[in-house]
Parts: sequence; structure tokens; C-alpha cells
Amino acid sequence: MCDPSGGRNPSGKAQPHSRCALLLVAILFVSIRFPGPVEAEWSALAESKVLYTDNVFEFSSSRRLALAEDPSQPAIVPVDKASDVVWESSVDLRHRSRPTSLGETEVSVKAAGFVFTDNPIFNHGNYRIQVKQALDADTSILIRYRFVPNLFLGPNVERRTGLRFQAEERVTSHVWRLQLERRLSDTVTGTLVSRYGVRQFNEAFAERDTAFWSAGPQVDWRIVPRVMLSLAYLFEQGLADGREQTQFRDDVSYRQHITSIGATVQITDPLALTVGYVYRRKEFISEIVGDSNRGVVDATHQGTAEFSYRLSAAAIMTLGVQRSQRQSNVSAREFFNTNASIGIQYRF
Repeated sequence: MCDPSGGRNPSGKAQPHSRCALLLVAILFVSIRFPGPVEAEWSALAESKVLYTDNVFEFSSSRRLALAEDPSQPAIVPVDKASDVVWESSVDLRHRSRPTSLGETEVSVKAAGFVFTDNPIFNHGNYRIQVKQALDADTSILIRYRFVPNLFLGPNVERRTGLRFQAEERVTSHVWRLQLERRLSDTVTGTLVSRYGVRQFNEAFAERDTAFWSAGPQVDWRIVPRVMLSLAYLFEQGLADGREQTQFRDDVSYRQHITSIGATVQITDPLALTVGYVYRRKEFISEIVGDSNRGVVDATHQGTAEFSYRLSAAAIMTLGVQRSQRQSNVSAREFFNTNASIGIQYRF
């Protein structure tokens, strides 16, 4: 039986792995090491980007505000918002079996690293493993595990000692995703998404440890041969340990609604434009008197645009911009974040 909580070691700190993660690694190993008589194909997608951000504290949260990423990653809002140049590199290794009576199986492992030029304390990695299994010609199921360890959020005031010291706030995220996709017609594909996750904070903020779940649909519609439209909605609820540790008055439990709309337009054969808009409404549900989270409602708007130009059959160049704005009924929680990027993808 998988234990999604991941558990804690005797010192009280979060364990970096879980039984579910080990299970997915085992699936990957068996798929690659013992493919049997079925022929297989290997591919790899390497990508490198350089990005400019005007707010290093919100950068990671803004970059992952998408249904395919982690749209509920926490962020804090300090007074000073430093800008920086960020180097992002990733590689996605894929192993695909030839179709059998069970359908095609694809196993993917992706690792990404983020290196900040002037603020290296924000450097971090993002790791993902997934298995996608075709059930028939029109239906597939995907299982994914994402691991982001020891992500620095920023300096914050701890409450566990009662002395309100300033300390580094860090979080480790384990997120599992189950996705059922079915082609409904020649032009429409429907997807049902469910997620379960655990966020484990460093000891100074352990009352913020949160388990969450989310679910929602997505529809992809090819309006005309050169235009693809996507619509999606996701509901999520997170319950933090702080709801039962009332002495700290720091319950970050929440409900949130996420809606998104996006379109990809093939302008010419080598040139495409992808645009998107995401709206997230997050309501904190603390009922603890004296908790600064009580009654807080945040609303985040994000717009993105990215051009991609195919240089060859294997190489694509990208140029993008992203703008995020969070409004809140607590003015100290509001922020703006703009990220601009240029990058290249190469498929082996």
C-alpha cells in the first residue's frame, strides 16, 4: 500500500521520498530493463531557457501556475522584490513500447534545474516521472509523480517558539496526478484530472504541512486545422496541520478554484503562437481567532504568450512573456510578476 504522506524521520523533518515514488521508479525500471518481445523507441527532449524576472520570490509560483504543472505552489510576498536572470535547463527522457493488445505504453522521466544569477538561495530542482498507458485507440490513462525538494520561499516570521524569530521558509512538495483522456470526436478531446499532494515545510513552519486534493475537467478543441483551443477548470482543497494546532494561530488550509483558457495558432509552417489566461481564486478557511490567514481571499490573474519557431525537424526556438498579478483583501499580499524568456528545444 502506498503511503502518500511520505512520513517523517525521528528528528521531525520530512522524508524526501515516498512509497508511491518508489513504486513508480520500479515501474520505470521494469519497463526499460525488461521490455520482453515488444520493440521500443527511445527519445529525449532537451530544453534550455534564459529568463528575466522582476520578482524572484514569486517566480517559481508564477511559472507553475498551469494545470499541467503545480497551480497551488505557495509563495510569500516580501517588501523588497529583487529582479534576476534565471537559467532553466531540463531533459525529458521517454521510452515508448510498440502497440500490443494492451495498447501503447510510454514512460517519461524529466529533470529540470533553475539557477538564479544573483540570488542563488532560490536555486532548486523539479523532478517528474510518469507512465501513460493507452487503453484503446481513443482512450489513455496517465499516472504522474512530481517532486520539488527544499524550495526556498523566502524569509518569514515563525510562530512555533512564540518569539516570532525571522527564519527561512522552505517547502518540499510531493504531487501525484491521475489523468484519463478520451478522444470524443475528430476535433475534440476530453480529459479528467485528479491530483493528490503533500507539502512538507521545514521545522520552523511545520504547522503549515498540508495535504491537498484537486479534480476537474479539460477540453481541447481543434477549431480549424491551424487553431487549437483549450478550456479547463480545477477545484482544490488543502488541509494544514495548523487547523489542529490552534496555539500557533497559523492555519493555511484553503479552497481554490482555477480556470484557464488557451489557444495555439499555427501562423505559418515553422511559426506558432501559444497564448493563455489563468484565473485562480484562493480562499483561506481558518476558523482560529487571531490567525492572520482567517478570512483572506486572494485572486490571481496570469496571461502568457509564447512564439515557437521550428529551426529544423529536431530544433525549436521559443520566445515568451508572462505577466501575473495577485489581488487580495489584504493589501500586503498583493504582487505583480513579469517573466520574459528565450530558449531552444532539441529532440534526440
